[in-house]
Amino acid sequence: MPTDLPGHDDSWQDVWNRITANVGLGFLNLPSNVDVNDLIWLHTTTAFQRNGVWWTEFNASFFHGDSGNHPSKLVAEIARLIGITEDDKETREIVAKRAKLFLRKTIIGRKLNVQIENGQVVALPGSGSSGISAKELPIPFATAPKGGDIVKLCGILPANSKYGPVETDMTVADPEGWAVISDIDDTIKVTDTLSMRSLLVHTFAEEPTPTPGFPDFYKHLDKVLDKPAWFYISASPYNLYPFLLSFIKANYPFGQPILRDMSWMSVAGLMASVSTGTQEYKTMEIKKLIGQWLPKRKYICIGDSTQTDPETYAEMYKAFPEAIKVIWIRVVTGVDEAEEKKKNSAERFDKAFKDVPKEVWKTFHDVSELGGLAEGLRL
Repeated sequence: MPTDLPGHDDSWQDVWNRITANVGLGFLNLPSNVDVNDLIWLHTTTAFQRNGVWWTEFNASFFHGDSGNHPSKLVAEIARLIGITEDDKETREIVAKRAKLFLRKTIIGRKLNVQIENGQVVALPGSGSSGISAKELPIPFATAPKGGDIVKLCGILPANSKYGPVETDMTVADPEGWAVISDIDDTIKVTDTLSMRSLLVHTFAEEPTPTPGFPDFYKHLDKVLDKPAWFYISASPYNLYPFLLSFIKANYPFGQPILRDMSWMSVAGLMASVSTGTQEYKTMEIKKLIGQWLPKRKYICIGDSTQTDPETYAEMYKAFPEAIKVIWIRVVTGVDEAEEKKKNSAERFDKAFKDVPKEVWKTFHDVSELGGLAEGLRL
């Protein structure tokens, strides 16, 4: 269920903003400044040029900092589903820590000012119904950056803020060059989305594990293609943003994670987010990247067979045939034989990639099968 229930953390403005947002009257929200007890995530982003001016999509998430501290019910549900015993306290502590990400209570109508390194301050609009403030805005740089620069963004907080500082990085991407759009779950990270139990284990009870061979291959791709712009897209809800960002930073070339603009408080909600409407969500985000942000770049799209990556990337190729140069799909096995028989069939891929030239797309089981292909792309 969405995190939209009033409670002891809510001010009268919070209550009003939730009511108006829930009935479709968000324009009646009463924006408020950051509070000392707010927990804020300032999301990693990418700067791009539009008509000679640098822009980016600023994203900030707002939560009541003292919420989510009693995850016992969710922990008990997850423990039951994946079989954690009462005496396995170490695993239960990991589950409790991750569960808090889902139980944080969002705040509607919060505003944040962001200081740009080597630039001025940008005022973000009030957060929307999911607790996110998101808007494309011009970047007031004092001195023009160079492509490939990493620029620090800092949220301006009250002096006695309980959960500061709030910082993130922005990658500066020149208009031309290469870009990589990569799925996360079951592409670069072992998630086993075809099994509810395995998905819950990998999400809540274990440290994240890179898919074998992918970190080295992505680092190789980064070098061969001369530092492309990296985008990591997932159907997971943005509750997992800190978890996935730290995983990407530890294992892969730095880039922007793109997660669904949703916040859930239940296992059912998590399962729905990774299995429902994924193609529509991903096509919307990819259209923005290719059609609006970096239309002159050449793109590599990398995904897997568990969800709708073949259909999504094929649809995007037909929309942007000059931009998307290759599509690589990892064939996932060893999780659910019955599902995999359908997901990995030649008929499925032939249907998905109908009217997409055969030299554009490739399926593979092990990333080693892509060896040498990156050098060919450079030509």
